[in-house]
Amino acid sequence: MKFINTKKIFLVLIISSLILNVSCFQFLSKTLNEPVKPQEIVIIHWNDFHAANLPYKPTYNNPNEIFVGGYANLAGYIDSLRGVYPGALVLNAGDDFQGSPVSSITKGMSQILILNQIKPTAFTIGNHEFDYGTDNLRKCIQKANFDILSANIFDVNQQKIFTDPYKIVQYGNAKVAIIGLVLDDLKSSVLPENVKGLDILDSYKQVSKYVDEVKGKSDLIIVLSHQGFFADSVLATRVPELDLIIGGHSHTWLREPVQVNNVLICQVGASGERLGLLKTKVDVQQDTILSFQYEFIRTELGKVKPNPDVGKVVDSLDAIIADKMNEIIGELKVDWIRNGRGESNIGNWICDVTREEFGTDIAYQNSGGIRKNLLSGPIKLRDIWEISPFDNTIVIAKISGKQLINLLQYRLDNTRDFLQFSGLRIKFSQSKNKIIDVTVNQKPIKEDQFYTIATNNYVIGHSARFWGIENDEMELKTTGVIGRDVLVKAIRKEKVISDETDGRYENIDK
Repeated sequence: MKFINTKKIFLVLIISSLILNVSCFQFLSKTLNEPVKPQEIVIIHWNDFHAANLPYKPTYNNPNEIFVGGYANLAGYIDSLRGVYPGALVLNAGDDFQGSPVSSITKGMSQILILNQIKPTAFTIGNHEFDYGTDNLRKCIQKANFDILSANIFDVNQQKIFTDPYKIVQYGNAKVAIIGLVLDDLKSSVLPENVKGLDILDSYKQVSKYVDEVKGKSDLIIVLSHQGFFADSVLATRVPELDLIIGGHSHTWLREPVQVNNVLICQVGASGERLGLLKTKVDVQQDTILSFQYEFIRTELGKVKPNPDVGKVVDSLDAIIADKMNEIIGELKVDWIRNGRGESNIGNWICDVTREEFGTDIAYQNSGGIRKNLLSGPIKLRDIWEISPFDNTIVIAKISGKQLINLLQYRLDNTRDFLQFSGLRIKFSQSKNKIIDVTVNQKPIKEDQFYTIATNNYVIGHSARFWGIENDEMELKTTGVIGRDVLVKAIRKEKVISDETDGRYENIDK
């Protein structure tokens, strides 16, 4: 009979256990010391599309007259990039609404239906999303099947943030936080009645608050911003914990990211002419961007297959209005070219016909309200809807000659948002910041005489900003007439238009 030697067995077990523990320790030690491979995070982005749903020919730097943009085409580029970079973040930095007839007629819902096909990772609210009012935007958000973010729009009635402030996305072995942001001075960029019941919270405080909330939960922090390049740069200096700002609002063409305080800032102009493609390598242990590559992709028509689902939505929406909007209502003999810093032939014409229609002494038009250049040739009704997409109505203001003189000096002191005008001829010295000579209808201004001005309700809604005059300091008369209708009426009457600039705003220093 054989007996089991328990002492030997016990000794073997102890030795085996020690060997196993040493092996495990060596493996664990190797795993802990071995650096984690950087995670590649790819971002596709665009901003300020302004409902440019159909391809178009840019009027600048386009000698070959190629077509670009259009949502089916732009979505085709996104599809192609998603095929190369599965899981890429797709970010839209706002102002998709406003700019075409279909957006105006559907009050922005056209853009939601299109974006529902593209399914961006996140969209931030821009100022033009409020062009049809807060309640309308709420309805649009309810129909969206993608995340709409904004951290600093506060609903006073509901006592809460208007929509989700941020989201966190899993990307490979990394987590990405995306915080939405709108410009601090939103209320100066839209009609006052369109943002009633909302407060705009300080962007720096809100971003700082949510950065503190997400930085322990994420490896990369992105602000999806609609506040403009300058404000984005300031934000980068104040919140160094940020990694990246994908921006909009200022329509800035950044051919490569600008690095401010180690924060990358990207923006790609407007109207879907280009997409941005940012490829980053992220250290998920240190939560930092190790390196990046960037491509500034022009969305030329014919280079990729358009997205068929987006194309169906775009075509079905446009079919509703195509017959009406493609009507030729006149002929343009010269190119209409906008100028946000001085006199333009299109600005002169708009103000001239507005002043004539209402029989006023003067007419003003904010340059930012003229949304499109137009090359010589047939004028379609669609063109006027794209030049003047807003449903702004004309208001007649009555002011004294003294107020008018102060207004003109105020405009010289505050050059932001140059106002096109009619009825005035102004000579000024830019170096001296002084008006040298001014006439109204070829006559000197009399301080004790009253003058009438035709302008749109956006300018009147922000009269302190544009004129340095509060509403209660003027006599105002609303007409209810949409400014765009005045332009259409004038074209149908004139039939052929060949307006040029005429030196009504002259800097004598030149």
